[in-house]
Amino acid sequence: MSRDKIEKLGTLFLAVFSTALAAQLVSTGIVAAPIQWVGALTAVLGSITIAVLVRIWPQPVRAEARED
Repeated sequence: MSRDKIEKLGTLFLAVFSTALAAQLVSTGIVAAPIQWVGALTAVLGSITIAVLVRIWPQPVRAEARED
C-alpha cells in the first residue's frame, strides 16, 4: 500500500470511529451537560476536517536530481 492510500484510509477510519462513538454516546444519554455535546461535536468535526485536508492538500513536489 502506498503512503497516500494509508493516510486516506486512516483519516476515513478516524472520521467514522469518532462519529460512531459520538452517536453511541448520544443514544445512551449524553444529555447531562452541554459541554459533552460540544466535545462530541468538536471531535466529529475535527476528524472530518482532517480527512478533507488530507485529500485536498497538495502533494509535495520533488526536485529532480542534478546530473553533473
